[in-house]
Amino acid sequence: MKNKFWKILRGIIILSAGYFVFTTLYFGYTDVDEKKGVYSFYWSGLDALFIKNKEFGIHKNKMVTTELEGIDGPYIIGNKTYRIDQQNRLIESNIAPGSTFPVLVNHDDIKSFVVTLNPSHRNQDDNYEMPKKLIAISDIEGNFVGFYSFLKANKIIDKDCNWIFGDGHLVLNGDFVDRGDQVTQVLWLIYKLDQQAEQAGGKVHYILGNHDIMMMHGNVSYADFKYIEAAKQISKKSDWDNAMRFLYSPQSELGRWMRTKNIIERIGPAIFVHAGLNSKHAAEKIDIETFNRIARKYYGSYPSKTYADAKEQLTLNSITSPYWDRRLAMDFKNKTMFFINRIPVKATTQEELNTILAYYEASHIVIGHSVVSDITADYQGKVIKIDIKHGHKMNSGSTKGIMMEGNDIFKIDDKRSIIKL
Repeated sequence: MKNKFWKILRGIIILSAGYFVFTTLYFGYTDVDEKKGVYSFYWSGLDALFIKNKEFGIHKNKMVTTELEGIDGPYIIGNKTYRIDQQNRLIESNIAPGSTFPVLVNHDDIKSFVVTLNPSHRNQDDNYEMPKKLIAISDIEGNFVGFYSFLKANKIIDKDCNWIFGDGHLVLNGDFVDRGDQVTQVLWLIYKLDQQAEQAGGKVHYILGNHDIMMMHGNVSYADFKYIEAAKQISKKSDWDNAMRFLYSPQSELGRWMRTKNIIERIGPAIFVHAGLNSKHAAEKIDIETFNRIARKYYGSYPSKTYADAKEQLTLNSITSPYWDRRLAMDFKNKTMFFINRIPVKATTQEELNTILAYYEASHIVIGHSVVSDITADYQGKVIKIDIKHGHKMNSGSTKGIMMEGNDIFKIDDKRSIIKL
């Protein structure tokens, strides 16, 4: 029986190794230095002999080709605005404070919307009273159509992207950039609604997630190549990280505005944070104001050498940070990831969660970051998980968020369905 087991195991290993060799030989393998934008190693694979525009061969330390892909922008740096037109031309012009400009979407349901430059930005507060109505959504990741569909269906905006939610509050719980191909449009829509909501007595809470912060750092690991190319052309920097960092630096309008946002807020009895809180945060007595102060200090840069203290480490470290932590969403995938990397992370217990909530004087924590199949209320209903795979079409029914009214929490979608959690 023992010999049979080892024979089966050996066969599995041989088959797996053979599969790896075959797929690498045929489909290729690349390793990219995403700071410099060069191939540390490139093997095209034999399939390049049959695929148009895929270069055949082996390369090392060769620049990765990035290209513009049609309409994008604007990017506003100082008094200059940069747009990419349909013909992939970068068009530069001047822009005055308070100017109004169009953002092109080029979708059947909406071709463009208008934005006005905000003359000033101030840091967001850490705590807010619970409004009569609050709607939250997370992890849009450059998916403008899904985002627009959800906001329009739930009467937050009209068809022209104007705020119609009155004194309601909209919480955007992190990761609205990366992966998608309409990141710029998503950011300008949030920027527009941020102003209009304030004027109407409402509020937009843009809670930054790990990807929003990565973008300010110049980490392009999940960015569409067209954004890297735009960053290179506008900044005139060839290194990918330096180029993207410039595009969202304090000199840029979007970068300056994003630096006023928080990584965590308490609204009424609920905590909104992208990834989560853990028992170490409460034990170290890191309050919400301290989290936001430390995070904001490093938007666009990493600590130069080491963390100044335990509070900085717990706020910024990729295992414990409120915009990275996975302890409240330890599914099989996350457990496996930590096990393989030998990182001693365990799921938060109910008792630990109760201690966390008691320290932060909250009844619920709302998180994104870790994808779930559907919006759920876990930990005896005290942790609301809202990161799902949103739809990319209008009224798909797959783009979902939550609505809070009084003590009730509802699951809502872009077909206007409402289900009590």
